[in-house]
Formats: sequence, structure tokens, C-alpha cells
Amino acid sequence: MKHNVLVFSIALNGYQWLYKDCIASHRRYADRHGYTYQVVTRPYATSIGVECCWLKITLMIEALDNGYDAVLFVDADAYVQSHAPNLSSVLLPDKFIYLAKSYSGRYNSGVMLIKNHSQVRQLLNTIITARHQPILAENDVGWGENGHIIEYTKHCQFVSTLNRSWNNTYDPDLNDYIRHFSFGPLRTNLWLNLSHKVLARLTKLFGKFHALTEMTSQPNPPKDKLTQLTALVLLRYSEFGRV
Repeated sequence: MKHNVLVFSIALNGYQWLYKDCIASHRRYADRHGYTYQVVTRPYATSIGVECCWLKITLMIEALDNGYDAVLFVDADAYVQSHAPNLSSVLLPDKFIYLAKSYSGRYNSGVMLIKNHSQVRQLLNTIITARHQPILAENDVGWGENGHIIEYTKHCQFVSTLNRSWNNTYDPDLNDYIRHFSFGPLRTNLWLNLSHKVLARLTKLFGKFHALTEMTSQPNPPKDKLTQLTALVLLRYSEFGRV
């Protein structure tokens, strides 16, 4: 699998600067294997804050609808090692979604490999439609799309569990392919944790300011901000529709 593959990441609300080294590793990986690469860094700040992580799902749907054979999403805070192999090394017959489990024993959506298939597109659209619906407590992670990914893939026959080396969130001694510095055992740097707290606070303040501005300027502001954000990103980044 060397052609017609999209690798992408999303780095908004300051994370584009905080994790620039990780993002650079994504591009190097894509270049090594002949994949198309795109990192979404604009708009620089979003009114939906950390919930912009749902954007990965809508952009995946767009890329698959436009004909990519496979899409690899990598979180901005994940570093792809130079020895990470070609994606074809993990592909299995009749398996279309590939996820690794984190230290919690549940799927972590920070790294997602998706093969293009009608069942996958249907599942991703179902997840987006259900994003405001409650999920079981055992699947909930508190925010974002990860809980819905856990719930909707748990008994899905076309999901394959990746070796944790593809999304290592907890083992500092593992000879991994992708080291993911998400909230957990690998994110022990005090400066990094402080930076996360500052960015989270600023993002929340921006969201409140934006909501207040909308209320003042628009009596009936549009409610579906994810749809708005997706449309804005697609206008700025043509790679999701280019095959």
C-alpha cells in the first residue's frame, strides 16, 4: 500500500506549536512510504475547544468518500519513529478499522487506521450522528470522541486490534513505532503538563468569548459547530478531497 493513502493529524488551539516535533515525524513517515500527508493547523483556535477532536471523524469520512483506499490518523502528540513500517504490514482480510489499546485496556483513538469500505463509512457516520447521545459509563473517557469509538467498535467484526507498538501510551521501554504522549504514564514532563493546562484554559476562555460574540451578533447562531468547522477546514485543505 504505497499510493492513495492519506496520513493526517489535527493540531489546533496551540498544539501546532507545542507538538511541532511530533508533527514533523508524521510528515517524514508519510514521505518515506509515499503517502499523502496533511496536518490541519487552521483555524488556529476553535470555539469548540477540545471537542474539535471530533473533526478527525468528519475528515476521515470526507477522505474515504473522495476515494482514498486508506486513511491513517495520528494525534498531534504522537511521535512516529523512523523504523515504523509500511501500513500494509498490519492489514488483514475483512478487517477495515485498526486500533490499539491504551493502558486502560480500551481502544485509544489517537491512532486510527481505516480501510475504505462501505461498512466503515456507515459506522463513522453513525458515530457522528450519535455524538450527542450518552454512552455506557464503562466506555466513557469524559470528553471527545474516544468514548464513542470505544462503544461502537467494541463488538464490531471488522475491527482489528493493533499491536500496542503502533500506539504506545504507557510503556517507556517498548521498542514502539508510535509513541503517544497523551494523558498517562508517558506524559511526565512537568513543562508539557503545565503547557497543556494553560492551553486548555485559554481554549475555554476563547470558546466563551466566541459564544458571547455570536449571541451579540447573531440572534439565532447556528448550532452545529462541528459541521461549520469541517466545512471551513475543507475549504482550506484540499488534500482530503484529492486522490
